[in-house]
Amino acid sequence: MEDKKEYGQGILFTVTNYIYWFLLTNIYFILMNSVFLFFFMTLQPSFSNILLYFLALIPSGPAIAAMCYSMEKLVRTKELSPTRDFFEGYKKNLKDTFSIWLPMLVICFILLVDFHYFRKSPSHISQIGSTILVVLLIMWTMVMLNVLVINARYKFRVRDLFRLSIYYGFTKVKQTTGNLLILFIVGVITASTTNFFILFTGSVIVFLIVLNMKAVFADIEDHFLVTPSKGKQSRA
Repeated sequence: MEDKKEYGQGILFTVTNYIYWFLLTNIYFILMNSVFLFFFMTLQPSFSNILLYFLALIPSGPAIAAMCYSMEKLVRTKELSPTRDFFEGYKKNLKDTFSIWLPMLVICFILLVDFHYFRKSPSHISQIGSTILVVLLIMWTMVMLNVLVINARYKFRVRDLFRLSIYYGFTKVKQTTGNLLILFIVGVITASTTNFFILFTGSVIVFLIVLNMKAVFADIEDHFLVTPSKGKQSRA
């Protein structure tokens, strides 16, 4: 019994499990993003193709939601059944994901198009406009991260989900900065290695983001959920 306990709780056993969970979840994530991958590998990396990239990213929403769902469960329970949990998260969040993913993509598309427009002009006003749009893109990225991760764990109305995401984006500065820093580091590594870095390390990246947001989950449960112990139904 002692040997079994040591084997099941050993560092090597734990590390091996995490590698297996990350690897298999990432394989499913890549398969579910096959449409975007096809366009990404065949299209010229040009701004003129942004509309095609936008359309190719629409089916990626449920895959990202499934990844967030899986990694949130791993952070919370320290256990994962990659196949069952990933596709459970995919199916469970399919409808809700499109109701939040499509508006997020549309806003990103508008901001990027406007940014490109301002960048083409060397005027002082255009430079100010470009700076404002960069700030808006960073803020919107912050909101998107919060929306996707919170939605993976809890079920709120869409408008409440966005309100919570904006609220925590500004009140949980440590978590917001941490998430943006993770993305910044990923961006630097991607720029200096390969564009496929994000795809092949997606599970690890999402795991770190979810881990960083544990304080947000705790605050939601303390202030925005009605627990059954109080005689009312939980919204989670």
